[in-house]
Amino acid sequence: MTPEETHRTGTPSSAVAAPTIRASGVILFRLRDGVPRVLLLRNRDNGMWGFPKGRRDPDDPHEVATALREVTEETGYTGLALDLQFREVVEYVSRGSADEGRRKRVTYFLAEAPAHEPTLSDEHVEAQWADREAVRTALAYEQLRDLALHVLALLVSTRAPDRTT
Repeated sequence: MTPEETHRTGTPSSAVAAPTIRASGVILFRLRDGVPRVLLLRNRDNGMWGFPKGRRDPDDPHEVATALREVTEETGYTGLALDLQFREVVEYVSRGSADEGRRKRVTYFLAEAPAHEPTLSDEHVEAQWADREAVRTALAYEQLRDLALHVLALLVSTRAPDRTT
């Protein structure tokens, strides 16, 4: 992949005085029968699908540490090698949670998942390896859906077998 950083911003419904919540996550992928898929987790509280992610703790030295800690907590995966050329930022105003109305900034990284299935934390009830069609159906928020589709397209273009003879 070529170096890539995209900043995706949702339209806030109103000005927010509280500090922005910083979070990080990892978009995990694997290839099944040559088709790239991304891991989606269903949240226990709201039933929404998303990627492993969470808030930056005061002890986290940087956003990468937050992302790796969160993916370990939410999937049990350890020792992931992040794609150092991929970094995507999503910003939005939080809705339907204790953070209602607060601005949130999530930085996502990309990594290939281990061969074994994830071990879900208590905050998730289900996992799925989603292809393009499943992403379109499962992800309710346009920003996450666009991000997942972008990742799947990148994976197709950069990991496709050489078809030259």
